[in-house]
Amino acid sequence: MAHLPGRKRGRILSRAVTAAIAAALIGTAAGTASAAPATDPTAAKAAESGAPQAAPRATAYSAGAATPSFALQAVDDIGFLWEYTPNGRGNFDDRWFSGTGWTGVSAAFQVDKDQDGVADGQYIRGFNGELLFYAGGDEPKQTIGPGWNTYDRIFSPGDLGGADGADVLARDKSGVLWRYKVRSDNTLTDRVRVGGGWDQFTDIAGLGDLNGDGKPDIVAKDRQGVLWFYKGNGSTKDPFDNRVKVGQGWNTYNTLIATGDVDGDGQSDMLARDRDGVMWLYKGNGNQRDPFENRTRIGGGWDQYRLMF
Repeated sequence: MAHLPGRKRGRILSRAVTAAIAAALIGTAAGTASAAPATDPTAAKAAESGAPQAAPRATAYSAGAATPSFALQAVDDIGFLWEYTPNGRGNFDDRWFSGTGWTGVSAAFQVDKDQDGVADGQYIRGFNGELLFYAGGDEPKQTIGPGWNTYDRIFSPGDLGGADGADVLARDKSGVLWRYKVRSDNTLTDRVRVGGGWDQFTDIAGLGDLNGDGKPDIVAKDRQGVLWFYKGNGSTKDPFDNRVKVGQGWNTYNTLIATGDVDGDGQSDMLARDRDGVMWLYKGNGNQRDPFENRTRIGGGWDQYRLMF
């Protein structure tokens, strides 16, 4: 069994458990526990042009979540899962082998349900579109529901609305962005439409606060290589303010990854892998319009991984 220093006590992945997860993802499982993607006629329409639009705002935000600092999870081509723990100095410790059997996984993301800054588990989607939750250790896998292949991007930026628990953002293939709330039993609420037009972006990422106001933010890269910053505003239905241009030239990167605070300064950061397999760290600086410092090279060889989360 491999050691996973980034998890809470007892939440340790094993080869047997990860292989069982993969087997379940390849096949089908009974006992679906809610939250398959809901149908919505607006999702079938073409997305709006221009900047993504959102629904009317609602509710006030109550801050209090700790800055997330997750270990970076990486899946290679043969289905091995590796973990990189941040060293608090802007890089990662040597990788740890976490398990096998990830060939059946098409997407995965970590989530901090209790907002203490530490990942509580993973949502894992199989190529068959089924979503599972796994808390680690000897905990059994939990079936969330089928139909998640309708989305081409799924991640958790944190607690967008200021209530207890984390949120999940999912972009469908029509370019509509949806929000789910994570319940205490790991199931998900019915989805809420955030807005259309998000298909103009080739990548969307974010975990935690980038601009220092205590609310989770995200960034999105468009097809021209421009990176845009979406400031979180604490609303449950309209969680982001109008976008702000960060800069051009981001097409040099084929993957953006957000694991929270990498350098230990209490500010969330961003990771970017370039087309040569080099990983770069963009340190968050708390700026309202330009949230990153100049990039720092972490190292090469990251093109061996097909999934990173």
